[in-house]
Amino acid sequence: MDFQALIRMGLEEYLDGLRKALHGLTAAERRFQPKADANHIDFVVWHMARNEDQKIHDAQRTSEVWQRDAWYQKLGLPAGNDGFGYTVEQVANLPQFDIADCMAYYDAVRRATLRYLDGLTPEALERCPDPERHPRSTIGRMFSHLIVEESQHLGQVAYLRGLQRGLEYTTSWPSLHTPTGSGSATLLRDMSS
Repeated sequence: MDFQALIRMGLEEYLDGLRKALHGLTAAERRFQPKADANHIDFVVWHMARNEDQKIHDAQRTSEVWQRDAWYQKLGLPAGNDGFGYTVEQVANLPQFDIADCMAYYDAVRRATLRYLDGLTPEALERCPDPERHPRSTIGRMFSHLIVEESQHLGQVAYLRGLQRGLEYTTSWPSLHTPTGSGSATLLRDMSS
């Protein structure tokens, strides 16, 4: 297995887990906050997509999918940020959006990520795109951090779901209770209901 297949496997596993964790949730469940200063699922999902978009396009020194394809307008969200450092009020008052639209944005980001990944060589993993500001942030480290951070956020989404629905199923390993067909139009359509 080459490095691209390994990275792709990690990226696909957490995005598949995210789709499973979102499956069937209502808009109210996605906005649930166990405490006033906790994140809600919509915020975390938006932040995850924005985080991947920023990291991949910073590495390439290209425009993010968010701005380039005007997803911020489609979702009615801020154009210039990703939620990092948001206050309690900003999280609570994040404009509501259709989760299927947010996941369509995430899918567009993922396509861009995989195109970039497929064009990399093993030597490129050692390249540092911004040595002045981030001297130790190589392409390889960026992918490693992306998988770890996004997996942590997936855990947050699954936890918030579990607080509301109990132990239904796992988000990563198949079980009898895990929805099948993740990534399909059916799951995305079901998410917006």
